[in-house]
Amino acid sequence: MQYDQNYKRLFAFRRMVEDLLRACVPDDLLAAADLRGLRKLSGEYVSDELLRRHGDAVWRLPLAGSGVFVLVLLEFQSDNDRWMALRVVIYTGLLYQELIRNRAPEVAAGRLPTVLPVVLYNGTEPWTAVRDVGELIEPPGGWLAPFQPAQRYYLLDVQRAVAHDLPRGNLLRAGAGLEQSRSSADLLRAVETLQHWLRGRSAAELQRAFADWVRQMAERLAPAGTELPPVRTLEDARMTLVERVGEWPKQWLREGLEQGLEQGIEQGVEQQRSLLCRMAARRFDAGTATRLAELLAPVAAPERLAEVGDLLVSSATGAEFLARMQTDS
Repeated sequence: MQYDQNYKRLFAFRRMVEDLLRACVPDDLLAAADLRGLRKLSGEYVSDELLRRHGDAVWRLPLAGSGVFVLVLLEFQSDNDRWMALRVVIYTGLLYQELIRNRAPEVAAGRLPTVLPVVLYNGTEPWTAVRDVGELIEPPGGWLAPFQPAQRYYLLDVQRAVAHDLPRGNLLRAGAGLEQSRSSADLLRAVETLQHWLRGRSAAELQRAFADWVRQMAERLAPAGTELPPVRTLEDARMTLVERVGEWPKQWLREGLEQGLEQGIEQGVEQQRSLLCRMAARRFDAGTATRLAELLAPVAAPERLAEVGDLLVSSATGAEFLARMQTDS
């Protein structure tokens, strides 16, 4: 739910929707679109049975000089929903009903506007749900086939998006950096990128929306019960990361190593080596852990293993850690 609220807030800004379209719409369609004419519509629908339903966000995109509109229907997901394609069909139908009921200009010509459904997903597991509602229906075959519903949605898996595949200066690229952050250093890089791309008074409110999101992500790195100060700007968020959050992973690591090494003295040198390698993989990467295992193979003294733990905590990168390991050996 927090994910939904963050994204609903961000995608209430036209620039976010513009950058989304620049990231996923083909160049020929983008060239025909009037991005300056983007206008947010209500995402709340009331069915004929007076049942109230909510889509996440709807924007109207005019195609330049044609009087034709595309409705961009946004849905934000943190769970892998098998029935997402059906939900998109339902929301599309409810949106059309709402336009007709309100005699909206989008249906003034007696035809319904085209819809572009986009699902933004940030779950930890890869998205596996089908993207076309037809794939949820038992294959009818033959004469029945044309009578089945057909609609597809565009999926943007933010956790697995390759940032370099997104346009430079595109806020989705920075958003993907935030979503994929696994440390305070990752968060800090994403914040500094956002600061570079969001400047001036016109971006102040969008900055604040991102700053609140950064604060929530920083809280995930905090020890239980820690409260972070409120932030209003990305600079506030950056200073919080620099001054406070950066030390927490080291604190956890130090406490875990101290406890684990004490247990390891009783359990044997091999357990100590294994613990250090697991910590190296968690703090840096698997390659560092593999190289550390090679360096630790001849080490049997518990005191030396404790020294390696200190180096692991105090090193900023895996390369620095391994270099110090080899220098001290």
